[in-house]
Amino acid sequence: MKKINLFAFALGTADAGYRNQLLGALDALRHGSTTSFSSEKCFLLPEEVPTIWDMHDSFCYAKFSSYGKFRQEMFAMMDKWMAQAPETPRVFVTAYNFTESNVPEKNADMACRAVKEYYKKHQLGKIFTVVLSSKLHNYKYVDLINVPKHLLTFYSRIRLVQNKKLRKKTLITIGTIHKFNQEAVFVQKKTLDKVMEMPAANSLAQKHIGKLAKILHKDKKVVICLGGRVEGREIIFGINYARDLLEKCTALTYRGYGIVIVNGPRTPNDVTDYLYENTLQNPDIIFHNCKKIASFAGEVKQWRLYSGKFEKDFSMLRDIGNIYPAVLGYGNTLAVHTIDSYACCETITAGIPTAISGEGIYIDKTVRGDCLNMFQLLTPKYALSLEDFINLACYMKIEPRDLRPAPLSNLLNVFAEAVRSRIN
Repeated sequence: MKKINLFAFALGTADAGYRNQLLGALDALRHGSTTSFSSEKCFLLPEEVPTIWDMHDSFCYAKFSSYGKFRQEMFAMMDKWMAQAPETPRVFVTAYNFTESNVPEKNADMACRAVKEYYKKHQLGKIFTVVLSSKLHNYKYVDLINVPKHLLTFYSRIRLVQNKKLRKKTLITIGTIHKFNQEAVFVQKKTLDKVMEMPAANSLAQKHIGKLAKILHKDKKVVICLGGRVEGREIIFGINYARDLLEKCTALTYRGYGIVIVNGPRTPNDVTDYLYENTLQNPDIIFHNCKKIASFAGEVKQWRLYSGKFEKDFSMLRDIGNIYPAVLGYGNTLAVHTIDSYACCETITAGIPTAISGEGIYIDKTVRGDCLNMFQLLTPKYALSLEDFINLACYMKIEPRDLRPAPLSNLLNVFAEAVRSRIN
C-alpha cells in the first residue's frame, strides 16, 4: 500500500491515561508522515496552558452553555496551533473520556464537528476524524470509531451486524491504544539509576532512595500502579481497599518479594496517605507519590492533584520523579494495575507479566461495566488476578518470570493501518 501523509493532531486532555492513548495514536500515525514534529506538540490547548503536561482542567463541549461558544474556543485553539504547525494535518484524534462528564460521546462528536467546520471555513481540504476507546455510538462527525472489545455490549454487537455503514467505520481492538513500550521502560530505568546515584537533596530523600534501592535489588518484585475515583460515584476506591491491598502486599513480602506502590492522578488523598504512612516502617514495601502536588489554595479543589497531610514529605521527595515504569526495567517484576484502569493493556502488550487487582473496589456495573468486562476479557489468558498470583506465589513459589501470558497484538500498527485504509 502506498504510504500517505498521516500528520495528525489531537484535543488536549488533563487525564494522564487518555493523554497516553492520544500520544500513542499520534506516534503511530507519525510514522506515515513526512514531518518530524513531536507528538507532544500536536495538541490543541487552551490559551493559558503552555504544554500538554501543564493541562490540569479538561476542555470539553459539556462545560459550555452552547455549541457556538464551544466552537469559538475550538477555533481559537486551532488558529493558535495551525500558526506553528509545519503542515496541514490530515487526521484529528480525540478520546472518549469517561471522567470529563456524563456525555463523553457528545464531547467527542462536537469536537470533531468543530474541526470539520474549521477546515471547511478555511478551505483546508478534508480532515479525517477519530475517537479512541469509545463505546459504540452513531456519531455524525467521527470517521473512525475505535471500540475496544470490553466496551462492546450485547446490543452494540447486534447493531454492528445490522448496520453495515457503522460497521465499516468501526475498529474493534482487544485493549486500548497507548504509548507504553519496553524501550521506554529501559530509558526510564536508566534515569532512575542516575537519580539513585546522585547525592540526595535532603535526609528524607536519602532515606527514601536507600529503601527503594534495596527493594529494587531483590530478586523478585511487584509494582502496584493505583487508579482511583472518577467524577461520579460509579467507582468507589477507599480506605477499605487500601487496607486489603496492604495485607496482600505484606503476604508477598513473607515470600521474599519487594513491593513498590505508586499512585496516579485519580488516587484519593486518603488512600495515598494511608499507604504511605503504613509502609514507612516496612523495609520491603515502599510507597512513592507520583501524583502532582497542589501548589496553591486554588489548586486544592482539583481532585487530580494531591493535597493530603503529607504534602511536606512529598514535596521533599518530588525530585525523585515518577518511578513508574522504571521499576519494571529491573527484571522479574510483576506489574499490578487496579481494575478501574486501562493501563493493564500497556504492560500486557509490552510482554510484561501483569496482574489486575479488583477485590475491594466498588464499580457500578450499570455505569462502568467496561471495567468488569476488561477484567473478564484479559484474565486469565493475558493477565492474572492479583489474588491468583498471590496464591501461586505463596503456595507454589511461582515468580513473575515464570508466567507465560499470551501477547496482545501491536495496537499501534493495527490502528495506523486502519486509518490509512479508510483514508484511501
